[in-house]
Amino acid sequence: MNSGSALLRKYEDNLNVCGMGVIILSAWDVLKVIMQLILDGKEILSQFDLEMPDVEKAEALLVIIAVVAVVIVLTLLLFLIHFYIGRNAIRNSRREPYKKGYFVWAVILLALSLLGTLSYVDEIKEAEAIETTIASIIVDVTAIYIMATLVISTHKVKQLRAEGQS
Repeated sequence: MNSGSALLRKYEDNLNVCGMGVIILSAWDVLKVIMQLILDGKEILSQFDLEMPDVEKAEALLVIIAVVAVVIVLTLLLFLIHFYIGRNAIRNSRREPYKKGYFVWAVILLALSLLGTLSYVDEIKEAEAIETTIASIIVDVTAIYIMATLVISTHKVKQLRAEGQS
């Protein structure tokens, strides 16, 4: 096996693993949101004023339901984008037909993830729940690493295939 083919295979393997990683981390994000909704929902409902009029209770409940529904829809939409990226990266690595738009979405999400890490500056300064913040930083850095590796591997695979190193 010549070194060009070995290099192509390496980047295809990276693409395959990163595609699966994007899907798994996205599924974890969905699970995190659901757990947070359950925990925050219990807290919100425990503060619900039982002495307010029925009309206000109904309005407050409708607002809570609407907010939860919007959060769930946005979370599922984000999961579907990650699934699209991961699935097409896996298909590309296996030389199956794939949609090329996954690369653009991967770059966009990588940029947004990098910008999102700036929010940790304020959280670290407050240091109330530093353990949770550090865990979140580790997960986010892992997601950024996976997405960056996916972007680089996609570019390298395309370049090596164009050179005829398959």
